[in-house]
Amino acid sequence: MSIQELGSLGEFVAAIATIATLAYLAIQVRQNTRALRSSTFEDVSGGMNQISVAIATHPELSSLLVKGSEGLAALTSEERVRINFLYLMSFRRFESVFIQSGLGSIDPDLTEGFDRSMLSIVASGAGAEWWVSAKGAFSKKFVEFVDNRLAAEKIPRVHLDLGGSE
Repeated sequence: MSIQELGSLGEFVAAIATIATLAYLAIQVRQNTRALRSSTFEDVSGGMNQISVAIATHPELSSLLVKGSEGLAALTSEERVRINFLYLMSFRRFESVFIQSGLGSIDPDLTEGFDRSMLSIVASGAGAEWWVSAKGAFSKKFVEFVDNRLAAEKIPRVHLDLGGSE
């Protein structure tokens, strides 16, 4: 085998090694993308769960939501402040889901439950009144998304009193 043939063989081996390296890197990037999407969804879902746990474990918050389902007028000034921040905290999470979905970090098919939860808040009671005045605190695209969804869907009024007697 001549030096020229050895050189050609070396180039061929190098080309095969390069292709193998690129294939390995493509697999790694795909796995890392999946892991990042999973982590992003878990973070957003965990944030929403924190809000749910707070409401479930603090009776004053659940009472506030029940009272607020009749509208802001049913609330005292202090309760309006509390429900404002509760909604604001929730809607920051919803906006995050919307943004992450738009960036491709969360599969849009996985956001339906978040969307339904969000729409149920702004479809009636204090949530509907709050949304009208709070829109300026959110991105234009998110506000358009929420308003378009509200206009397109018939969302049932949320009744937070689940039939129990007090």
